[in-house]
Amino acid sequence: MKNIKGISVCLIVLSAVAALTSMTGVCLLSAEDFASREQVAYESLEEPQNYDPDKFALDANRGELRKEYFGIKLADLKTDSNGHFIMTEEQRDLFIKNILGKHMCSLQWISWKQFGSVTISQDSDTGIVFIKGGQKSKTNSDYLEIDGTLTVISPLHLRYEGEITTCVYHINDGKPVKRKGTYNFTVAGQRRYWRMQEMNNPKDGCCDYVDIYFD
Repeated sequence: MKNIKGISVCLIVLSAVAALTSMTGVCLLSAEDFASREQVAYESLEEPQNYDPDKFALDANRGELRKEYFGIKLADLKTDSNGHFIMTEEQRDLFIKNILGKHMCSLQWISWKQFGSVTISQDSDTGIVFIKGGQKSKTNSDYLEIDGTLTVISPLHLRYEGEITTCVYHINDGKPVKRKGTYNFTVAGQRRYWRMQEMNNPKDGCCDYVDIYFD
């Protein structure tokens, strides 16, 4: 029931945005973006136990994948019996090297125009990959905080472990919502970001789109 509630809330919000766009003429979301986000809301919350990041990424409805991600060509990757991409240690090391540094990040409730940033770094002794940063609203006290570690499963799938804190004035009575655990960030089709797939807000039942961009 909680998942169904989350889906309903997400679709109500999306429908309201679409209606506002229609009445005001201000393009808050394109029709294509609206449809894709509505679809993601359903897919992410209906059957999370069956979630498969590679099948999600390869879904034809999201367009064809890029041929190369941070120096790694998908054509050069092997796959297992389930069609999941497999990286060699050399490929993984090269990929990590190329994603180190600053990347834009966002939570849709804050802004998709004024981005925040995260820094991805690697401990030279242990090889552990860290990610830290966030996004702050320019108009109020809303914020996103990310602080944890990354494990590269494939160029399309980053596994995050740590804390993610969101604070949005109209969610959970404006109080911070802290998640702590393991989360999956994946690429879909032509999109230039990894999106957290565990979108359901644990305190309010709405969808949080936490994105980490390639740039």
